Amino acid sequence: MGRRRTKNKHLPPRVYADRNGTLFYWPKGSRNRIPLPEGLRSWAKIVEASEPVFTLAGLWARYDVEVLTNLAPKTQRNRRQEWGALKDAFGAVAPTDVESHHIWSYWRARGESEGAKHEIRCLSALLTYALQTGARTTPNPCFGLRLTSKTGGVRNRYVTDAEFLAVRELAPTMVGYAMDLALLTGMSQIDILSLELRQDLASGILFDRRKTGKVQLIEWNDELRMTVEVAQRETPRVRRSLICSRSGKPYTSQGFQVAWQRLMAKALDTGVLAERFTFHDLRAKNLSDATSLEEAQKRGGHADSKVTERHYRRLPMRAPALKILRKT
Repeated sequence: MGRRRTKNKHLPPRVYADRNGTLFYWPKGSRNRIPLPEGLRSWAKIVEASEPVFTLAGLWARYDVEVLTNLAPKTQRNRRQEWGALKDAFGAVAPTDVESHHIWSYWRARGESEGAKHEIRCLSALLTYALQTGARTTPNPCFGLRLTSKTGGVRNRYVTDAEFLAVRELAPTMVGYAMDLALLTGMSQIDILSLELRQDLASGILFDRRKTGKVQLIEWNDELRMTVEVAQRETPRVRRSLICSRSGKPYTSQGFQVAWQRLMAKALDTGVLAERFTFHDLRAKNLSDATSLEEAQKRGGHADSKVTERHYRRLPMRAPALKILRKT
């Protein structure tokens, strides 16, 4: 029998606090402790995940702890939001009982929307995890369903040079530099916000893609080098991140999006822009303006060129007109 607690007696079994008050969980029989970044909420997820899996809600608890926490922060937020919509319909269902027609009925009930397609993608990931853990033995019922959204499809918004320059003129200093970097490198918002002043800049911008974990190097050209050098000279000089807030602190994804939406509203109000575009559309502009699909794929960091072509090459396909009248 273990020793009785002399302090922090309010904490659950095997949960402790270090000198800074940070909580951690020490599993029985393990030499490694598990940090609890969300306090007792993190502990509750671990306990729930350790219970036998009888429903998709129970499986989700394990998936959240074992898989989701290793994904990019934005992916985590999106998946949890999608599960919030799914759990009323599927939470009490056993992983073995989900069939393709159930998913199709959910899709129809949700209006065959783009949001419903993302929710089913989340369900598919969860059912794949069920196969991996033995909670399900039959094939993933999401596979093979052709879900064509009524409310949208592949995004095709292309930002013209004139639109970019008009919005760039209105942008706050650091948001403007972020726009320049997105246009020149094709980097995503989260990768741009993660750039640090101490980063290896010998041959170009060397960074880890947060979404895939792959290391990529965007080689220098004169425009990119000048953009980075000017951004480095901005105040405050003593800071960690290349793109930062006025106080020198790194932007959070949500904080940057607030600044971006303010910029879009200003551009619409002043009449320099007729239609909104997202910051991610600047990544698509970079890959669309690439001279070849191969160049776009490399700069986009995609393993499959089909992803680049389908989602990021947004310029119309050019073709010559048919010559009917021929010279004799």
